[in-house]
Amino acid sequence: MVPQVLFGALPAKGRLPVTVSPTLKAGLGLPTPDFRRLRYATPESEGLDSRILSQIDNIALESVAYAAAPGCQVLVAKDGAVVFDKSYGYCTYDKSQPVESSTLYDLASVTKVAGTLQAVMYLKDQGKLNLDAKVSEYLPELKGSNKKDMTVRDVLLHQAGLKPGIPTWERTVGKNGLKPTFYASTRSEEFPNEVAPGTFSTKAVDDSVWTWIVRSSMLPKVKGKYPIEYSDLSFMVLKRLSEKVIGGPIDEFLAKTFYKPLGLASMTYNPLERFPKSCIAPTENDTYFRKTQLQGTVHDQAAALLGGVAGHAGLFANANDLAILMQMDLQNGRYGGQRYFQTPVVTEFSRPQVAGNKRGLGWDHGNPEKPEGPTSNLSPASTFGHTGFTGTCVWMDPENKILYIFLSNRVYPDGGNNKLRQYNIRTRIHDVIYKSLQKT
Repeated sequence: MVPQVLFGALPAKGRLPVTVSPTLKAGLGLPTPDFRRLRYATPESEGLDSRILSQIDNIALESVAYAAAPGCQVLVAKDGAVVFDKSYGYCTYDKSQPVESSTLYDLASVTKVAGTLQAVMYLKDQGKLNLDAKVSEYLPELKGSNKKDMTVRDVLLHQAGLKPGIPTWERTVGKNGLKPTFYASTRSEEFPNEVAPGTFSTKAVDDSVWTWIVRSSMLPKVKGKYPIEYSDLSFMVLKRLSEKVIGGPIDEFLAKTFYKPLGLASMTYNPLERFPKSCIAPTENDTYFRKTQLQGTVHDQAAALLGGVAGHAGLFANANDLAILMQMDLQNGRYGGQRYFQTPVVTEFSRPQVAGNKRGLGWDHGNPEKPEGPTSNLSPASTFGHTGFTGTCVWMDPENKILYIFLSNRVYPDGGNNKLRQYNIRTRIHDVIYKSLQKT
């Protein structure tokens, strides 16, 4: 309790019940404010049944036993209090290194909401971004392309006609391996981007990938409208737009504006620049592109080609730091006595916008038509968040003020391992959280 009061997670309300001395009289106290930081509490104090919540152990250990993932982290918060925070299993199947709370995981597409979307919401909050403007107003190079009319809102909703993805890294590989036009074996001013240890891409690759996106074909329209199609290209476009408005690299902006002020020591792109490899859960043994076991290098190939900083992937973090950022969002930008957003922009972005499209602006929602996920059917329709290819998810429930995070490296050592979804691990844990809610 004492450290939580000292760090502003809990307010000090105590008063002396008796007079101790002439200067320490009954009723004396030093009240402190509640800075709305994540605190720690028992499940019962927040209206959850710890006996039911402990069933998470069985599901998480099942995922390890059935090799759905070698290990994982699970965190649950209710009303701003962490009531469950555990690590399970190991970083690899040889059980040489247990997962710890400090272990960093590749967040994969959770980067979309923990990275790029934070910048987009900030720009909207600051009045620097019009969601109904054409993207080409911010990126003039689109004006002569087939993407000249797509709006920022439609890109965020994945209904702008962009393909799910296009060949990027594939264009940089020939019959004899990596093309020397794009890669070098040593880092230099010309080849600054680490794609994997001992492999660096050219600084011009960002413009090359952007040119390929601009020139890519659009999805065919259905009854005069583009279909809803989840697209990595959407967030690659949004990163480019954000950097244009910000006037600098998105990773530097996010670190300065959110991650450092929030104290997120582990949340970073390119973690090997700051952490030893042993702190990071490995992902795939890449046999087709980088020809190496990946550990600390982003799993997503397009993000790796771009040097580890991309709009759709690239972030690494542990569950605690991701929880702090998401709790800030759940509190509409208020955290630790500071306001990161001046308007209720997270509420605006998180709610569904268009009939027939379950997504919010950048945020995802569950699909009630699919009982196997990605969210619990017991959670309200307002629950929002995102999943990641490497075996990650974050879901926030603004009605019950519940935050749920699951991090794993299910792609180790084979990206084709689908047991996490097959056994419905993430959603079943989400179910347990709602079953533990005590009826009042």
